[in-house]
Amino acid sequence: MVRQRDMYRLYLIILIIGMMILWQIFPVYSLKGQNLTSSSVMIYSQILDEERTISISLPEKYETSQNTYPVLYVLDAEGKTIFPKCVSTVKDLVAQGLAPQMIVVGIWNTNRNRDMIPEAVSHRPDSGGAEYFLRFIKEELMPHIKQNYRVSEYSILYGMSNSALFAVYALFEKPETFNAYIASSPMIGHCPAYMRKKAEAFIAKDRLNSRFLYMIYGTEDSRRVTEYVPDLQTYLDQNSPAGFLSKLEILQGEGHVPDSSLARGLRLVFRR
Repeated sequence: MVRQRDMYRLYLIILIIGMMILWQIFPVYSLKGQNLTSSSVMIYSQILDEERTISISLPEKYETSQNTYPVLYVLDAEGKTIFPKCVSTVKDLVAQGLAPQMIVVGIWNTNRNRDMIPEAVSHRPDSGGAEYFLRFIKEELMPHIKQNYRVSEYSILYGMSNSALFAVYALFEKPETFNAYIASSPMIGHCPAYMRKKAEAFIAKDRLNSRFLYMIYGTEDSRRVTEYVPDLQTYLDQNSPAGFLSKLEILQGEGHVPDSSLARGLRLVFRR
């Protein structure tokens, strides 16, 4: 009897270890009773001279359809909850008829300060490399996604905190890269003078039609957000050319990167 119990316990331990290994190789996220199967791929970037991990979630029935889909690109995707939560948010909006089925692409970080902050600043070591990260997305990642998946011409970039700063920078620097930009608690205060110059140069650009920027934060947010984002929004409101739309939403009592940011942003994007 003792031996049988020991063997049973050993069997359970082996089974649990095996399941943990499979979880790492084939990650499957189960949220709200739905099976959200995602895969991860490695892409070598010649621009950044490093490998980058990319998570990809395909819509339901993707394999049995011939449809093309818009793409949501999610920054900071290496966190255990961020990417699955974004996929779940998309699923919920689709179920409510508030958004179409879409492909969700998550970009993992390697050096966040370097990639997300466009200007070198003393309080963020290694910062100032956003130009090259944007080139990686535009010239290497997006062509890879277009080559390997059935995508439409519509794409959205979603960033949070420092990566929301990058999302605003990406709009100002290369507005043609994405159709819509969702920035939750963008840390404009890291480099406000630099971002103001980028905004001024952006306003003077052509081909801004159908581009949309949505910024959101809470009243209890970081001062690098609350003291700088409203001025940026005011400048855009007063100077933006016809065809470009932007909206700022401030949530009373909310803190940094409000939980509803992506859902609110996608509702506005597809309401348009």
